[in-house]
Amino acid sequence: MIRESINLSSRLLAVHDVAINGVEDISSKRFIDVGSDHGHLALYALLEDGFKKAVLTDIHKDPAKRSEETMRLYGCSDKSEVYCTDGLDGIELMYGDVICMAGLGGNNIIDIVDRAKDTCNSSTLSTVTWVLQPQKSSDKLREFLFENGFTICDEVCVEDRGIYYVIMKVNYTGETVSYTLSQKYFGPIVMKKALEGDDLSNTYINRLKDRFSLARRGDEEINRLMEELENGQN
Repeated sequence: MIRESINLSSRLLAVHDVAINGVEDISSKRFIDVGSDHGHLALYALLEDGFKKAVLTDIHKDPAKRSEETMRLYGCSDKSEVYCTDGLDGIELMYGDVICMAGLGGNNIIDIVDRAKDTCNSSTLSTVTWVLQPQKSSDKLREFLFENGFTICDEVCVEDRGIYYVIMKVNYTGETVSYTLSQKYFGPIVMKKALEGDDLSNTYINRLKDRFSLARRGDEEINRLMEELENGQN
C-alpha cells in the first residue's frame, strides 16, 4: 500500500532496497536523506520500514519546504527533522545511521562525505551505512572511497527510463583499498556480478565501454583502461 501511494521511481526504489538490505534493528536507526527534494524517499523509509526517525537535508530552501510539507501531510512531522543545509553540515552522525545520497554528482558526494569524515569520530563513522547513487563521476567517487578508508560492500545497477545508474553501498573501515582501472571505472562488484551473468551489470558495463571508446582519444587514463581491456587485463 505504501509502495503504491508514495510512487517512488525505479531508481529510488532500488536505492531504498539497497539501503535497508542487511540493516538490523531498523526501528532504532535514523534514515538520512541528503538532497531530499520532495522527501518521498525518507517518507517511504519511515512508513514502509519503520525507521525511528528521518533526517532530510537540502541545500535549497524550496525543496526543504517541500520535504517539510510532505512529512506534515503524512503525519510524520514528529518523526522527522528537515534542514536547509549543505549536505550533512550541522548534522551530528549517530551510531547506525543509514545515509542516502541519490541523484547528486559524484564530486558533490565526495565533498559531503569528506567533510563528514573529518567531523565524525571513527568509531561512530564505522557504524554508518552510506548508500550513494551518483549521477556522474562514479569513477572519481570510487577512487575517493578506495583511497580514504571506505569499502564498497555492494553495487547494484538499475535502469530507469532508459538510463542506467549504479548504487553503491559503502562502509568506513579506515583502511585504503588497492584498485585497478577497471574497478575504478566499472566498479569491483559490478564487474563480479557481470561475470556471474547479471544482465543489468553487463548492460551498464557495455554502455560505459561504448562511451569510453569515444572518449579515449582525449583522455590518457581512459585510453590506458581500454588498452588493458583489449589485452585481456582487468
